[in-house]
Amino acid sequence: MGTGSEGRRDRLAILIDAENVRPKFLPLIILKASSIGTASIKRDYGNFGSAAMAAWQPLLHEYALLPVHVAPAAKSKNATDLKLAIDAIDILHRRQIEGFCIASSDSDFTSLASRIREDGLAVYGFGEKKATNPYVKSCDRFFYCDLLLEEGAKGAAGQPAKLPLKEIHAAVDDTSGEDGWAYLGEVGNVLNKRMPDFDSRLHGFSKLNILMKSIPSLECKSNGGGSIYVKRK
Repeated sequence: MGTGSEGRRDRLAILIDAENVRPKFLPLIILKASSIGTASIKRDYGNFGSAAMAAWQPLLHEYALLPVHVAPAAKSKNATDLKLAIDAIDILHRRQIEGFCIASSDSDFTSLASRIREDGLAVYGFGEKKATNPYVKSCDRFFYCDLLLEEGAKGAAGQPAKLPLKEIHAAVDDTSGEDGWAYLGEVGNVLNKRMPDFDSRLHGFSKLNILMKSIPSLECKSNGGGSIYVKRK
């Protein structure tokens, strides 16, 4: 996904579970989505008659979000999830977009993400570290909004996650040429496909190249034009 062969950017539908996503995450979601494609549809789902939704009101106009009011259903806490899922399938069948951005940490959207991908469209998830592994794996890419908020801060709360050395070595091996060198961008693409939630910042590094240089079993070099290559020692 991304920019097409003629320069056209993929059209995206951004669907936000406002009852599960913190309003302060919205600028990050919009920024990251804009780096992937063009938001043709932007909808914000929730019970807008609730005082808990007050923080979303000014954001609706600022980011041109279409509010989708979901009245609370009797004895049901999943009315918003259901409405978002129904709309997603409706949008999917129209064939007017190339990808979905689903903003929620709710594992209820695992089946929805898998169903969308069955039809060949990309799914980009936006949530928090509390999101379940099956939900994260059901997306093409998953972005941790709480992690993105921490970017630029001096260290993140808690200890960095353990490096997936086996997967990193495999990605280097699978993308390397006859000389053993692999283009770092391709290595990163493979890692993201195999581990949708892979992010160097989870491991205490601001960028992938810095992470790679920290691994004793790997060697990095630059071609002088800004491209970085890596190989096994």
